[in-house]
Amino acid sequence: FRAIRDGWLLVGLSLVLIVALELGLRGVFALKDGDAAPAAVDPRLIRDGYGGEPWAIEHRRELEALSDRWEPYTYFRQRPFQGSTIHIDDQGRRAVWKPPEVGGRPVKLLVLGGSSLWGFGTRDDETIPSLLARRLHDQGVAVEVRNLAEIGYVGTQEVVALARELQAGYRPDVVLFHDGVNDTASALLEGKAGLTTNERNRAREFNLTQSPGRMSAAIIGRLVSGSALQRVAKSLARRLLGAPEAPAPTTPPADHDALARAVVDVYQATLELVDALAARYGFRTLFVWQPSVFDKVSQTSFEREEAAKYAWLAPFFARVGAELESRETLSARPDFLDLRDLFRDTPDLVFIDYCHTTERANARIAERLTAPLRERLPDREK
Repeated sequence: FRAIRDGWLLVGLSLVLIVALELGLRGVFALKDGDAAPAAVDPRLIRDGYGGEPWAIEHRRELEALSDRWEPYTYFRQRPFQGSTIHIDDQGRRAVWKPPEVGGRPVKLLVLGGSSLWGFGTRDDETIPSLLARRLHDQGVAVEVRNLAEIGYVGTQEVVALARELQAGYRPDVVLFHDGVNDTASALLEGKAGLTTNERNRAREFNLTQSPGRMSAAIIGRLVSGSALQRVAKSLARRLLGAPEAPAPTTPPADHDALARAVVDVYQATLELVDALAARYGFRTLFVWQPSVFDKVSQTSFEREEAAKYAWLAPFFARVGAELESRETLSARPDFLDLRDLFRDTPDLVFIDYCHTTERANARIAERLTAPLRERLPDREK
């Protein structure tokens, strides 16, 4: 009994020490993170990407304050949010610039994509959808833009979101898809094309409440992964062992060619699905393959560092790009637009990470898209 008692005392003391150490480290990190918050945005990014304006710091805070809610079929959408740079309505949609008044029946433009089109890193009125709305308005086109893009979405989620809008009775005149990055990165991370971002998390969460053992393991895993002790361990591993911060791909490099072909196969199949919906519901389409920092030759020092952080993505992005170029069925489509070379020789800072763009870059994208969109407007608006 004495041995059992001593054993329990040792376990109890160990737990007390671990909890005390965890709480102490959490307090230290809270102070450290609080002091570092104003400098969370790289000064070069504020200077070269945002024209020295301080709103980028508040925007970063608002991005961190966003939270997801459950959305049937597509997994998630943002909860309603009202900030100084980000406004999300009760449907989970990002705000889009609107003219003071719209006369007659406006053209309905529905836009779908991931976080780049959603407007990660930019204010409401400077997202690509808002800039398109303003440019079309300035050209005399009465337009109503609905931004159905969402952070992390891939093409299949967007098709489902479009189908649900049509089910609800919404009838767009033109539908714009802006994709490429999420579908490519997700395929590399999951080892299979056509899956959602972090699909393995959905599989891990499936029916979790019906299995007490899995639920307990998930809770313990969450506590460990979010602990201050884990943060210290990761920091030490990076310093001593050079462990990378970014996730490594799960697919062996030897399989990347086949995986790249699969990415483009899924993309083409997605376009064909939308074609069928367009024929049935009478809207016109524009499909855009977005640029990334890997497509830019004249990179700034900040962009070079961002590209280096995600260097493990670059070879696969190049493989998918080469596969895109080889598909004559894609290049022959009048409604397909490849923007990978748009910023190729731009000397200014364009990318705030490996795929999201500055407000000035958004304006260039919107400028490039305006003419193709006008070609697809109903005859009464051309």
